[in-house]
Amino acid sequence: MALIGKIREKSVLLVIIIGLALLAFIAGDYFSTRGGGVEGKYGVGHVFGEKVDINRYEYLRSKYQESAWPILVDSLVMTREYIGLGISVSDKELNSYLMATDGFDICPDQNIRSFFTDSITGQITEQSKIDGRVKLKKQLSEIKKDKKQWKEIKRYYANQRMRQKYMDVVSQGIYVSTLEAEDDYAAKNSRKSIDYVLKNTNSIPNENIEVKEAALSAYFSEHKWDAKYQSDEAYKVVKFFSIDESPSAKDTVNFNTMYASLKEGLQNAKNDTIYTNSKSDIKLSFFNSRSTFVPEGHFKAEELFTYPKNMDSTFSNSSIGTIVGPYACGPKMKTKTNGLNYYAISKVLGKTPSRIKARHILLQVSAEKDSAAIVALSKSLLTQLQKVKERNLLFETLARTNSADAGIEFDNLLELTLNYPEQNRTKFYGNEISEFCTNNPVGSIGIVQSKLGTHIVEVLEKEDNNLPKLATIFKEFKPSEETMNLKEKESDNMLSTLYQGINQRKSQKEIRAFFDSVVRANSYKPRAVKLTDNSPAVPENYLNSPSAGDRLIRAAYKEGAQVGTLVGRPIRDKNTYVIGMVYSTRSKGSPSFEEVEDEIRKNYIRELKAQMIVKDFEGKSIQDLVKEQNLQVQSPSVTLKSLNNIDAKVGGALFAEKNNKENISLEAMTGENGVYKIFIKSANVPAEKKSLKVEKEQMNKQFIAKMVKSPINYNQNRKPSEESFLINGLYKKANIIDNRKLLQLNVRN
Repeated sequence: MALIGKIREKSVLLVIIIGLALLAFIAGDYFSTRGGGVEGKYGVGHVFGEKVDINRYEYLRSKYQESAWPILVDSLVMTREYIGLGISVSDKELNSYLMATDGFDICPDQNIRSFFTDSITGQITEQSKIDGRVKLKKQLSEIKKDKKQWKEIKRYYANQRMRQKYMDVVSQGIYVSTLEAEDDYAAKNSRKSIDYVLKNTNSIPNENIEVKEAALSAYFSEHKWDAKYQSDEAYKVVKFFSIDESPSAKDTVNFNTMYASLKEGLQNAKNDTIYTNSKSDIKLSFFNSRSTFVPEGHFKAEELFTYPKNMDSTFSNSSIGTIVGPYACGPKMKTKTNGLNYYAISKVLGKTPSRIKARHILLQVSAEKDSAAIVALSKSLLTQLQKVKERNLLFETLARTNSADAGIEFDNLLELTLNYPEQNRTKFYGNEISEFCTNNPVGSIGIVQSKLGTHIVEVLEKEDNNLPKLATIFKEFKPSEETMNLKEKESDNMLSTLYQGINQRKSQKEIRAFFDSVVRANSYKPRAVKLTDNSPAVPENYLNSPSAGDRLIRAAYKEGAQVGTLVGRPIRDKNTYVIGMVYSTRSKGSPSFEEVEDEIRKNYIRELKAQMIVKDFEGKSIQDLVKEQNLQVQSPSVTLKSLNNIDAKVGGALFAEKNNKENISLEAMTGENGVYKIFIKSANVPAEKKSLKVEKEQMNKQFIAKMVKSPINYNQNRKPSEESFLINGLYKKANIIDNRKLLQLNVRN
């Protein structure tokens, strides 16, 4: 890939900087633009307890749109680390890094590696390194003539190098001690063969347990500092439901009547283009190869109009002129129309092979060959190919010698892509090529003229089944205004019922119980969304429109909002109305009783049940329990690293030093799911190892992989398991507050 060529085409390196900018920015004169502006306490957000410079953010947003926030956060977090560790990159080091000199390996960046890769073999050799340095140096010299452009590219690669150095420093600081290796070795190799029975706490009905509020309060006081009750973030849970968004029975009758009329009109239309565009909600301005439709799941489904997969045989068997439908459009159409429910009727205008495989030799006029010479050559090559039965070897030989196109053979072609080529295959496609491949059988070979030159084209394969070319009328199946008015009235009444009932309840528990009972009594389907105070967001797939999600957020964070706060009025969400309520809240750190009352009560009841089971197990063997209570004996072989579904808490007790014996019955033990009665049949203690060097090296590699695992860019909502332990820890330490949504909604500034 020629770097200069790409730089001149708006610069691929700059495009890469946009795509990988999360790695690319540090504080400095890049963000030198500053200005005033009225801001509140939060502004667009905080990082490390400091307000984010809104001018920096706006500058980045003007260049990188939605990527601006993660770019800026990553910059602020990582710059702090680089400065703290004194990590920088000199011009000499950067040059060595790019040129792979002074002990540096080839830069991992693919854009740079391409200079050092042999264009024929695709490998990096000593000679390709030498050649690569010459080519790269020449390209960089050209780039440096544009100081602004070079400054941006230099900053990008300097930051890439600093990120690498930072990860190297962290990796070198990871060390596994001998004691840790010994523990890991024992956990993997100390094995016990056991019999056990488990009685689940759920086997005792909750109604059998008496809960005294004073005892529950005491239980909370004793356990409120337990790790499982602590929260790293403050959040609110909003519970909401939608009024049934389906059209009414009357709407359905009217819709079917309308489509019957459209079907008749399309059947008798003199001009399919004019008729369908006059009736369809979605206009199709073409009725040629571009009107090819493909089934959902097809390799071109993201680019073309689709029909549901279950309609494939219907269209395959339909003759030209057949009217198909109405049929429900599939998920892809819903994606393209923001969740709207479309139906369609289609008229089959034609058919085209669903897959074409072909090859060509392209001959072009040049200084050595005029048009007459090209005509003579094309006829000669065609004659040679027509004379042989097995053309593969000869075709490749002739193409290699004569063709102006390095690409010889192309698969997965459609008539559509032949007419409207993808950018990387322009030398093969065109109307003339399309007609030849579409209208001639497999094995056909001939001369085809196009604006590119003279082609010798051979059709290699075609799918037996065809794709339809369709004239289609799309109509959204939605509730009528009459139906929507009824839904609005229903939602108003429901909101009023909830409002009045909630005002009569005092505790959060009573409010939640009332809300749930109303929702259940009216057969609504409730959903809940967790809104973190530092970055509240409603996932796109939760509702039909982003504005509906914004209304839920506004209700949850308006001044004075608490458990029981309802939306001010029903939220119009396309074809339905949404009602939501703040269902619960959670502060950061240790909880209040009301915040975890349900969880505390559940765990307290479970503990009381476990105590009852333990008491019932006293003095009884596994065999006694099997006979009395019909429990099933499990007989696994377990290690601390492989507990075979035994609770970790029980596993830890099982491998305590006092239990390193054989043929003993242990006292009943309580786990998360119930009470265990265990009999140890055999206990294997592994032989002592003189050296644990191999184990230590393996553990070191595992820790390093977890610590510096990619991806390493900022994402507020990424799960910890998907993120580098190190970067995840840095973001947690930074206490990042993304206030953009609440600022936009004028809720918190």
